[in-house]
Amino acid sequence: MNEQMKQELIDWGVNWPDVQDRFMGNEDLVEKFMLKFLNDPSFAAMTKGLQAKNAEEAFKGCHTLKGVTGNLALDAMRPDVLELTEILRAGSLEGSEELYQKIKASYDSLTEILKKYAG
Repeated sequence: MNEQMKQELIDWGVNWPDVQDRFMGNEDLVEKFMLKFLNDPSFAAMTKGLQAKNAEEAFKGCHTLKGVTGNLALDAMRPDVLELTEILRAGSLEGSEELYQKIKASYDSLTEILKKYAG
């Protein structure tokens, strides 16, 4: 993995010791899966569900995103995703817009970093 990419991810809020542990220290594998995040459909599914005011549909996307943020140690985004998952799990949309905006800001900044190193 490129050292600059690694540093940008750490500065963004990736828990580097955690992600390294998950991928047994293989930074090339970390990079591969970080870049795969660009094609992960869970954020889009969550967004679509929230826009439709469909808590169940939004929950499915958000719950998947929760798993992805855990596996990739995306700690800058994870607490908000966890909180939104529980709101949606209860079938509610209350407070979802504010959390969504926080998640979207984190998501957008992360994908901007990743796009620089993709391809």
